[in-house]
Amino acid sequence: MTSRGSDLLPAALALGLAALCATEATAGDIALKAPPAPLPVFSWTGFYAGVHAGYGTGDGNSARVDPGALPALFPGVNNLTSTASAPFTLGVDQSGWLGGLQAGYNWQTGNVVAGVEADVSAAGIGGRASGSYAFRPVFLVGDFDNYTGTVTVTQDIDYLGTLRGRLGYASNNWLLYATGGLAWAHVKASLDSTHLRLTNNFPMPGFPGVLNGHASASGYNIGYAVGGGGEWSFAPRWSLKAEYLYLNLGRQLSLSIPATGMPASDTELHTFRIGLNRQFAP
Repeated sequence: MTSRGSDLLPAALALGLAALCATEATAGDIALKAPPAPLPVFSWTGFYAGVHAGYGTGDGNSARVDPGALPALFPGVNNLTSTASAPFTLGVDQSGWLGGLQAGYNWQTGNVVAGVEADVSAAGIGGRASGSYAFRPVFLVGDFDNYTGTVTVTQDIDYLGTLRGRLGYASNNWLLYATGGLAWAHVKASLDSTHLRLTNNFPMPGFPGVLNGHASASGYNIGYAVGGGGEWSFAPRWSLKAEYLYLNLGRQLSLSIPATGMPASDTELHTFRIGLNRQFAP
C-alpha cells in the first residue's frame, strides 16, 4: 500500500504542473495578441480631376423697341407724323445644357477642407425673343402704306469656365463646401428687324428696306461666380458631387438698329451641375 501511494504522488504532481504551464501559455498568447487595427480615416487631401454636366438658366440683355422713331427715317419727307405702336421692351430669358471638365486640389486639417478648382464647359445656353408692331405713315397729303415690323433679339453662351476657391466641412467621406471666384464666358448677341408692306396705297421707293436692320457682337465676358455644393466619396478615390453656381458675367457691348437699342447690362446665370471626380495621391 505504501509503495503504490508513493508512485501516484509524482504522477499527480506532473499532471498539475502540465495544466499550469498550459494555462500560462494560453494567458501569454492572449496578452501577446495585438488589438484590432482602427479603420482608416478618409482624407480629402490631394489632387482630383473629373467630368460634370448640368443646366443653366438666367436673364440676358433687354432691347427697347420704339416704333415711333421709324417715320423720321423716311427720306426726303417733312412734317411727318405716325400712328406707330408705343415703345416696348424685349427681354431674353436664357437656358440650356452645359458639360465639361474640372480639376483641383484639396488640403484637409481636421474637419476643415480648403481647396482650389478650375473648370471649363461647353454650353448650349441661349435665348430668343421677338416682338411685332404695326405703323402707318401719315403725311399732310394723306396716308401712305400700312406696315408691320418685327424685331428679334438673340443671346447665346457657347462655352464658359471658372477658377474658384473652396472651403468646406468634412465628415469622413462627406464634404459640404462654399465656393467663389472668377468666371468667364464667350457670349454672342444680335438684333434684327424686318418690315413688310400690308397695303399698296402709295409705295415709296427704297422703303421698307431702309428700316430693316442687323447688329451683332461677340466676345469674352469676365465676372465672378459664387455658390456651394456637396461631395460624397462612394469608393476609394472616387466621389460624386452636386453643385450650384451663380455667375455674373459682366457687361456686354451695346447694340442698336433703326428704332431699337440694346444697352450694355450684366449677363447673369444660375447653373446646376453634377460631377464625378477621381482623387489622386497628394
